[in-house]
Amino acid sequence: MLGVTRGGIDAPPKSTERNCSVSGFTWLRKELADLPAMATLEIGTFDERGHRAERQLGLSVRHHPLSPGWLRLAVLKDDRPLDGSADSLSVQQEWLDTLRFYAEKWDPGFGHISYSYGLGATALEDCLPPRSYPPEQREPERTVNECRRLLRGYSWLTIVPKELAAQVGGPAALSATGAFCRVDELPGGALWLQATERFEDYHGEIVTKVFAALAPVLRPGLPVETLRYPGQPPHLLVFEDAAEHTGRG
Repeated sequence: MLGVTRGGIDAPPKSTERNCSVSGFTWLRKELADLPAMATLEIGTFDERGHRAERQLGLSVRHHPLSPGWLRLAVLKDDRPLDGSADSLSVQQEWLDTLRFYAEKWDPGFGHISYSYGLGATALEDCLPPRSYPPEQREPERTVNECRRLLRGYSWLTIVPKELAAQVGGPAALSATGAFCRVDELPGGALWLQATERFEDYHGEIVTKVFAALAPVLRPGLPVETLRYPGQPPHLLVFEDAAEHTGRG
């Protein structure tokens, strides 16, 4: 399925879809000439009646008037390869290789591999309570504007933009924290930080170490743990205010 969404500020969002076909991609290219709010590509399976049944892969590009000049790219995939099975490590490496290709080619303001929360929110943004924090502190279409000043979140794989690299001590200091199994400086100066070899090992004390290492540049605010229903991903966070942790509060 190919999709384009327009509107969403002064009018309700309106989505249009086409099948993945030659004519569908021709239509999409014409639509992208006038950049929409979101363009999507979904790959999945059909049921026995020919209806869409299960999404296996989703790609999206988001552009929002509240964050002019920015594009937010996302790849959504079933999280079953994270169950620790024999082939999960190779699948996870494919994710890392894909993100690394783009991170080395461009100059990212942020990047991560994580569970999906809301419409592109990081776990930290998803847990900042709306009554306590204004939208610019928690909504991705707003926080992206400050991503080179405040890190949007932290995950199993986190890309820290070049503007914040010195504030966390650079590659040598981050390696010394013991929070990461891999610390690389990307060609443009951003930092590539992988916490553990396998995604399923990213929990508990490791999450705490990653939080402590990146707290000097994390967006301030006290995240609040919320009830997770069956099937919803956990919030892999330290429920502390990073600003207070580092004495910025």
